[in-house]
Amino acid sequence: RWRAWNENLKAIARHPRNLVAANNRYDAEYIKYFTGLPEVPVLPNYCGYTGATYSPSRPEILVGPGRGVNAQLYATLRAAGARQDLDFRRIRDLYPHFEYSQLASHPAVVLIPYQVSIMSIFEYYRMALPMWAPSPDLLAAWQLKYRVLAERTWDLVRKKRPTRGSPLPRDPAYDAGAPDPNDEFDRAAIKYWIKYADFYEWPHIQTFDSIQDLVAQLKSADLPAISARVAAHNEKMKRDLLDDWRRIFRKLFHGIPPAAQTRRPQLLDYDAAMAAQYNARVHQQCVGDDHHLTP
Repeated sequence: RWRAWNENLKAIARHPRNLVAANNRYDAEYIKYFTGLPEVPVLPNYCGYTGATYSPSRPEILVGPGRGVNAQLYATLRAAGARQDLDFRRIRDLYPHFEYSQLASHPAVVLIPYQVSIMSIFEYYRMALPMWAPSPDLLAAWQLKYRVLAERTWDLVRKKRPTRGSPLPRDPAYDAGAPDPNDEFDRAAIKYWIKYADFYEWPHIQTFDSIQDLVAQLKSADLPAISARVAAHNEKMKRDLLDDWRRIFRKLFHGIPPAAQTRRPQLLDYDAAMAAQYNARVHQQCVGDDHHLTP
């Protein structure tokens, strides 16, 4: 089933007007690992809808995202902060329901992430909130001990258990030195793959090597300066995204008259359309997550 899906994806990608893309670097590399596609562009969400910008007026340092924060690590963080007059609070403890302006009123956000790409982190970044994330080495250690990235792999989400590898091998076209992305027992493999997480790819997100290191950094950080650098990068990212989407729409539609002007015949059956357009097949007619069921 997965092999058939990968072959179909490669067939779709070969069409000159199509584009297989991802909204984060981790997913792009993951796709390339199993398909061997040479290029998978990253088109991040912009999330400019927050309508709020960094304006600190409250003392609490937020711990996010809004769900999935490991309770044991949070308790350790709270205790370490209390010894240095830093008040760490989980977002949902302060705000069962929040406005973005409320989040923007706090001095910083510390991430204990449950996934490598999270929409909330896009939003924090667009508001130019200073952020701290555990370093790749520390997060890999936490993953081995606490499974903090509880939604990083398919089996952790579906079966609530870690695995030692993937059901499919690496495509021969991908880097032979890359470890299996679904190995949750090899610290080096975890560290290799999580380096592609959004919070390591984007500039001006600070990292810490221990809770003590985090506390020391927060005590001395120039938070307004960090926020200003994030805000400047947001403007660059917006310009780059607009340029990327203009190129994509040109690739997809240049030279094709609108359907309102020139009607194009459409096959209404999905399987038939895939077969006609890409010589692809829909394997076993799987439905959603219940791959053992048929319609």
